[in-house]
Amino acid sequence: MVFHWTAHSAMALRAALNLTLADFADLLGLSRSTVSHWSAPGSSASPGLEAQELLSVALERASSQVQTRFWSTVAVGTGSPVDTIDGSDIGAQIQDAAAQSMTMADDAMRLASSAEQLTYLRDELCRIAVAYVHTPLADVVADLREAQKTLSAIARTHHRPGDAQEITVLSGVLCLLLAHASQNSGDPKSALRQLRAASTFATVADSDALRAWGLGTAALMLEWSSRPDEAARRAQKGLHHAASAESHRRLLAITARSAARAGDAPTAREALARLDDLNPAAGDDEVVRFGGLLRFPETKLTYYRGGALTLLGDYDHAETCALRAIADYETGAPEDRSYGDEALARLDVTLARLGQDNVTGALAAAEPVLALDRQLRIEQIDNAVRRVHAGTRALTRRGHPDAAQLDDRLAGYLATAGPAPRALPSAGA
Repeated sequence: MVFHWTAHSAMALRAALNLTLADFADLLGLSRSTVSHWSAPGSSASPGLEAQELLSVALERASSQVQTRFWSTVAVGTGSPVDTIDGSDIGAQIQDAAAQSMTMADDAMRLASSAEQLTYLRDELCRIAVAYVHTPLADVVADLREAQKTLSAIARTHHRPGDAQEITVLSGVLCLLLAHASQNSGDPKSALRQLRAASTFATVADSDALRAWGLGTAALMLEWSSRPDEAARRAQKGLHHAASAESHRRLLAITARSAARAGDAPTAREALARLDDLNPAAGDDEVVRFGGLLRFPETKLTYYRGGALTLLGDYDHAETCALRAIADYETGAPEDRSYGDEALARLDVTLARLGQDNVTGALAAAEPVLALDRQLRIEQIDNAVRRVHAGTRALTRRGHPDAAQLDDRLAGYLATAGPAPRALPSAGA
């Protein structure tokens, strides 16, 4: 339940903070005349929507001593702080004591309710993270928005001091999932805003796990927005915060592929070599434990290796890695099958075969992607098809046999690409 501020409770907060009306108005960022209305004797003025939010934030940021003073002076139904009651009026004191006990019981109930809701939200975000890799994006976003509303309400109400860390971490994880969803839907601006919010939550929670995952996600988005050099730097920065072997592995893989895409072969090969030296034990951290999209299993690593090797021109090894990733996705557990990554691995095979001058094989590798229903596409797949198309057009212009057929198929796919509704998420393309 969201606390509803009245003129009385607003003045109770001012008193708990020990501020003048002018200083209280400055703290809230409101005009002094607005705050003065609340202080008028017998005022029934109720703070507006903006003021409600500002008062809640001010209370949330106040010290525990201030919060204690505030809650001890807000009485249910009396309209007056406890300290204004005549001490010689025993009846009034008894009635006010009863009202105050009801306030305390109500607070305790809300505290318990918040704790239960946080447990539910953690379970729900775990479920969404796992479902993300194989669930239509529209359903994922709807579930994330519901979780966002619930978490926002909890954050704005009175809760246990010990729950603040959990609220902050869950908020950061929620923003990471929404950042992926925004990018998959073709809205990089919203994705960057989600990442900025996630970074703030990581700082407040002092969570290296959140920092590392956020920097890795930012690197992915930079890579796909044609800034691979900056993507590699961002992933390398994330390595300083990697809180688990699995997070470390993800960041090295992103570094390798981004550097290869940027034409920095030495950095790419160094990252691949470091991956070979990593302890195979996955390990985990407070982000990885959510699972699903927020994991970096061996199959995903194999897919990333294939992508990096393709960009480095090591086509034989690239094809081997990409085909192994596809096979692992096809034969693995359905809930672990990332259809987005599988489609992109097929396009890596396509590129590798084009590099081997095997156009017929390239067309066979691309066909399952080109046959995808229009609703089963994400922005990264469209971008990857455009890159393959650029290569086939060059072959066609040189009169390469069989290239025209692949070129026509790719052109037909791209003719239907664009801002269509997206349904198929990717677990970190």
